[in-house]
Amino acid sequence: MTDAIDATDADAAPIDASPTDDVSLVVPPEVAARIEQLAVPFVDGLVTAPIGSRAFARAIAAVERIGDREVQATTQIARSFGDRPARVLRRLLDDDGSLTLNLRELRREAEELGRETRAADTARRLNRSERRIRALVAALEADRATLEEDNATIGQLERALWREIEGLREHAALTARLDGLLEERIDTVMPADARRAQGLQTEALFAIRRRRRDLVMQLAIASQGYSALRLIEHDNLEVIWAVRSAATTTATALRTASLAIDTLAERGRPTRPDLAEADDAWSEVLSALDVVNDRKRATLSELSARPPAAGDDA
Repeated sequence: MTDAIDATDADAAPIDASPTDDVSLVVPPEVAARIEQLAVPFVDGLVTAPIGSRAFARAIAAVERIGDREVQATTQIARSFGDRPARVLRRLLDDDGSLTLNLRELRREAEELGRETRAADTARRLNRSERRIRALVAALEADRATLEEDNATIGQLERALWREIEGLREHAALTARLDGLLEERIDTVMPADARRAQGLQTEALFAIRRRRRDLVMQLAIASQGYSALRLIEHDNLEVIWAVRSAATTTATALRTASLAIDTLAERGRPTRPDLAEADDAWSEVLSALDVVNDRKRATLSELSARPPAAGDDA
């Protein structure tokens, strides 16, 4: 922020949005102190510079570039993610998504094992299905890993965007302070030199307020993008936890059923009650899959109801 009103900055990128007042410009005390150190001498120099002079023009140009780096950075970050995080989640959760297909097949295997009424049939069915079930558990873990990798990317974007948001807030607070100070000085100049006061108002104060509006507007856009990222990260985590639970429960059920069948084979006279533990294990798998499906439906519903984040390219 120490270079916030240096006249060597690049031109600000245009912002296509409406101004908003629903943005906090509260900054920490140490930042407020730095703003004061910048704003007071800048306004002093602006007021003393002759209207239309080169010094006056440079000051106005500097005002118009306050926060330009942060505006460009937040715009670039928003464009870089667009709706990509939501697309990754949808790709897994949609009806033809890999996670949905894997869950569907795993449910079919668990239901068929749970429907067996004879111990021998259960053993044969498990022998036929065990390799496939293990492959489905591995596929679920792969889907979970995809979501975790995506969340890691989202976390990086969040941190980068938040740093720029804080910079935008500081520069917007700077323009707000310049506004207040200049307005006070105009009121002081007005009685002695109404023409000069009018020039300061129509040129300098107008430029400061326009820049303040643009920065607040970009701050609102960037904050909306940050909120969208946080929501998608939360949705990802909910699905990750549900998928992890389903995979763990299935692996446990497979071990339980295998142990039960091994025990029955050793006894030589298996009976249906002996398989009750295995039945309970497959029931737990179905319950875990229900949780994943419920979370999946809720997440898709949230994604459909959510307005596009600012900067989405889709």
